[in-house]
Amino acid sequence: MTALPGVRRKRTAMMLTANLLALASFAGLGIVGVKALKRYHGATKVTVQSIKMPVTPVGLLATVSDDNELTSVTTFVLKAGTQLGGSIVSLPVSTDTTGGVGDVRIPLTEAYSTGGTDALVQAVESTLLVSFDVTVVADATQTEALLQQVSPLTAQLPDDVRGTSSGRTVTLFKAGETTLTAKEAAQILTASAPDVRQAARRGGIDALWAAVVAQVGPGRTQAAADAPFGTMPEFLTRLFAGPVEFRGLQVATLPADENPDGKDVESLDRADTIMVFGSVAPGKVSSPAAGLTFRIEAPPGNEAKVRAAIKAILYLGGNVQSIDLNGSSYDNSRFLIDDPQLDAQATSANALFGNLQILRPDQPIEGIDVILQLGNEYLNAPDDTLPATTTTTETG
Repeated sequence: MTALPGVRRKRTAMMLTANLLALASFAGLGIVGVKALKRYHGATKVTVQSIKMPVTPVGLLATVSDDNELTSVTTFVLKAGTQLGGSIVSLPVSTDTTGGVGDVRIPLTEAYSTGGTDALVQAVESTLLVSFDVTVVADATQTEALLQQVSPLTAQLPDDVRGTSSGRTVTLFKAGETTLTAKEAAQILTASAPDVRQAARRGGIDALWAAVVAQVGPGRTQAAADAPFGTMPEFLTRLFAGPVEFRGLQVATLPADENPDGKDVESLDRADTIMVFGSVAPGKVSSPAAGLTFRIEAPPGNEAKVRAAIKAILYLGGNVQSIDLNGSSYDNSRFLIDDPQLDAQATSANALFGNLQILRPDQPIEGIDVILQLGNEYLNAPDDTLPATTTTTETG
């Protein structure tokens, strides 16, 4: 089991990937000079008290097979405030780490096989635009030890779980409900076979983490709010001490012309990824593009529209760092901008969000240039139709 240092340096690869994915329209959000403008005006507004991003430590668990092949990548986020309980997010190991840039696709499995633990962590941070406090690569025995805190588990496996035994591909667990010891649960995370594609393994991995969530319930372990979390066992003790949520990240199979080598690789939905981590770990999300940094707020049940808004902002060269899916309802979309000097840059995107009001936030958020509160006009519009645009400016 290998643990890496907590707060890692910003990486050139992370910056390159994100910027290349947001190249489409540099003029859209006033890219030229925006960073310098923000630095200047930020330095002159010394009396403004900003809300800080919540502290949400993030851990990374990668598992490997007996042949040292990468088999799963899972991130853990401690809940803001108490840092007890939190979120589990599974990342397919077939995820393309290039972001579609260039002619060669490189899945996480290849990043690990060619570069080891350091290359894997860099690839995951670059792909997710998230930094980690604790990182571990674990084999089956080490994974078993980590899962002892929540075993036994009752999992509903959607498909047979297949792996290798004596050089042959065999069925390790049949589809259906099954009770798993920690050792058996570790088998699901670390099983691999040369003729089983990663997409076929995903259902079993997701079912396992769903079973962990059910077993944890309101909290299974005991941990003080100030307990350390410098190792993965300590981190998981904090995570399992309160309610936990789980979800996987959306990926799509790449068409043959984008994957000419026929690798077992899939494309990550960047907007979905930002929505997930912007919701649970905004303080850990990077803002590498040159444009403005946004927080998006919307009432519950509008995930698809929020993803569309994220894609639009990325397309225009901006960043989205924070997401609130429990926002209030408004007729029109609203831009809350603390610095009036940024109004012009922000409102160049108003055609995307309908009738728009520009307001001043009661209290700005550190690192956020624009709080975008999505209004009903935008949220209720057909997916293939942009609402009419009228911009009104109000201060308050």
